[in-house]
Amino acid sequence: MARAFRQELRGAAEPIWRAIFAHPFVREVGAGALAREKFGFFIRQDFLYLREFTRVLCLGGAKASDLDTQDLFARHAHNTVLVERAMHQTFARRLGLTARALEATEPAPATVAYTRHLLAVAAAGSLGELVAAVLPCYWVYREVGRRLKRRLPREPLYARWIRAYASAQYGRLVQEQLGLADRLGRAAGEAERARMREHFVTSSRYEYLFWDQAWKPEGWPSERSERQRGGAPMGSAVRP
Repeated sequence: MARAFRQELRGAAEPIWRAIFAHPFVREVGAGALAREKFGFFIRQDFLYLREFTRVLCLGGAKASDLDTQDLFARHAHNTVLVERAMHQTFARRLGLTARALEATEPAPATVAYTRHLLAVAAAGSLGELVAAVLPCYWVYREVGRRLKRRLPREPLYARWIRAYASAQYGRLVQEQLGLADRLGRAAGEAERARMREHFVTSSRYEYLFWDQAWKPEGWPSERSERQRGGAPMGSAVRP
């Protein structure tokens, strides 16, 4: 019996996923010990990321050739807009961030690179390539949620975040994308399957970098160097 295409994708990115699960940001969320400013940086960047991610899902619906797949992407895009935005606003309030502060956030390097990668695949690639590119975002968070839920931290903020990604509701969304990846992978030729694996691995790498930039929230290197010299970078603005 041939293995599901998802297993082929996961195997290609396994070393990256192991590094994600071992990352100190993930470990400290699980222990309830992560510094609030690091989690706040993550929430602000994730807010920006999900706005672009919604656009990618809408492009997936446009590429779909059947109503069931169009319905899947429409539901997932709607869920991202409503549920994820509400969740981030809840976390933002607990972190002392206003809606204005969220909207004023500038994207950090990994946020820019990751979202541009997804948008490029969505614009130029097949539906299978698009699904392979977005799948790590779905799948990694479910795996992180499941692993950390085994021993929830006492810190309510982090426990709530973990429960959201370990929930049955979120799991159903992930399963839908996994099933779609398997179906599209079976139908694809070898050249397209190779591109799907490449996009999946690239997105997995960006998932790692997204956690990593929140662990050491330093922004753009050129602006960091300017701040270290005591100046303000060009185009900087006072944020609320």
